[in-house]
Amino acid sequence: LQNARAEVVARGISLSLLLKTVGKIGCWFITISAFLSAMTVLLSSRSLARGLFHQNDYDKNNYYSCIITHSGTTLYPTKLEEAPTEESSDDDEYESVERQHQQLQQQQQRTNLDEGSHLLPLIDDCSELDHTRRVAIATSHGFDYDEEQGVQSILDALTPHEKQHMSDENMPLRHYRADKGNLPQAIRKIKATIQWRQDFNVEDIKRCFRDRNNPDLPIEKQKELNHLAEVIAKENETGKIYCRGYDKEGRAVLYLTPGRENSQCEIDNMRHLVYHLERAIACTRHKSGRQKVCIVIGYQGFRIANAPPMSVVKHTLQILQGHYPERMFRAYIADPPMVFRGFWKVIKHFIDPATLDKIAFCTGEEGEALLERDFDTNTTEKQAGGQKELRKFCSREFLFDTPHHCTFDEDCS
Repeated sequence: LQNARAEVVARGISLSLLLKTVGKIGCWFITISAFLSAMTVLLSSRSLARGLFHQNDYDKNNYYSCIITHSGTTLYPTKLEEAPTEESSDDDEYESVERQHQQLQQQQQRTNLDEGSHLLPLIDDCSELDHTRRVAIATSHGFDYDEEQGVQSILDALTPHEKQHMSDENMPLRHYRADKGNLPQAIRKIKATIQWRQDFNVEDIKRCFRDRNNPDLPIEKQKELNHLAEVIAKENETGKIYCRGYDKEGRAVLYLTPGRENSQCEIDNMRHLVYHLERAIACTRHKSGRQKVCIVIGYQGFRIANAPPMSVVKHTLQILQGHYPERMFRAYIADPPMVFRGFWKVIKHFIDPATLDKIAFCTGEEGEALLERDFDTNTTEKQAGGQKELRKFCSREFLFDTPHHCTFDEDCS
């Protein structure tokens, strides 16, 4: 472990020198690379930092879909009331438990109203090769890879409070897969993610537009939600990130346009990012029952001046790598600048082939063919091979008027 840490430090120093050389171009590349690699989880745990990559051929035709069933009860995250003090009577404790139960029921009702009462069965975007690779990596590190047993072990290691605050019932499975059967590490990371979701107020970020004027909530909570809504709305004024449409299998498309960056505030940038990740996941879940999203990164109007500060890069990496494993299906990089392509040619030799397959550079006829294969180009934007002139994105409409489980300009009736 000490050797691995030393190697990470050494590579960190090398990375710092590289960033000094390439300047802000390097910063943006690292941001995007972090976004892609952290969400594919086809690398072994921390393999990008350590340089331990597993060379395996990739068969694009090996995909299959499987319905996920889980014996546990679906949990609806909500904040707990403060625990009763020692002086509290049995009646007070009973009333506290009842209030918590009512909160769960109310949140479930709000979720059903917002996202539709009949959700499709969960579908997992996995392939036989993905599973085989995970087993091989786990075995090479001395772990027994058994998803059913691993998920149960993770659940057994969580407290009732932690289980209540899971993002969804398949959260343990995603973390187990991400860590390739390394159970202690998966337990540590899921506990950290559950705590982070509470500390970062992810549930409030998700519902701020829907519940900001909810009369059933205390005035102070309404003020908090209104503040969050305005912060995210301000970040989104230029449309630098938003969801629009789906791929042919029902995964939401999340558009990122670095050239529209309009803020240097790190914490607000992260709130904005988390809101759209959660929204894209909700859209996919409602549309098709799947759990992953597609990402289109367009470079229209990009300038080096748009590159974010290094603190934003580090925070982005921390959130994506630590808290959103198994969430990206594929990323499409549309018409990147020449300097970016040159930098990519150097870096790509150090990236796992399976991860490379999840990153598609869409240029020329080859890129157009790929986009036409994966999308209905009558419904995608120009940067994703769109053939029609679509309605211009309206941030206020998307955030304030469109249901959380719907993408922009989607018919949600």
